[in-house]
Amino acid sequence: MRRSVLVLVGVSVLAVAGCANPNQSRYNYKDVGQSTSVEFGTVVAKRDVEITGENTGAGGLLGAGAGAAAGAQFGRGTGNLAATLGGIAAGAIIGVVAEQAISDHGGVEYVVTLSNGKTITIVQNKDEKDRPINPGDRVMVQVSGGYQRVLPANDLPEEIKRPKGIKVVD
Repeated sequence: MRRSVLVLVGVSVLAVAGCANPNQSRYNYKDVGQSTSVEFGTVVAKRDVEITGENTGAGGLLGAGAGAAAGAQFGRGTGNLAATLGGIAAGAIIGVVAEQAISDHGGVEYVVTLSNGKTITIVQNKDEKDRPINPGDRVMVQVSGGYQRVLPANDLPEEIKRPKGIKVVD
């Protein structure tokens, strides 16, 4: 029975830790094939922030299961029932706290003045592999529905020729 508790705890840690957040180089599967409009601007300021991750309840459920299995190892009769219920309660609380601690992460808030003069702020996830973006850097802001992302654009051209089109004739 102890082995099953260890397996359950291990699976719960892996399940919660497997939740990856979008960043400069990671897109959500729903973003694939979706068009995104782009606006260019300049970063005016940036600061590191803490992002509270989503608590799905999976940690609480898995913790309750592990707590029930652990609590069932103790006592007999009503004592066993009390130990199992206590294990469920303690495991659920520990699972919720653990999931929240794993899902909380660092981010960065950018203040960007767009080429149209409008100033916006965008908070996004931060990953150690992201290219640094600093005040004064030229950026492109991807806008897809309600989601926005700031990406470096210093290496993109500032001027291009109008794309060649297709002339429609009757």
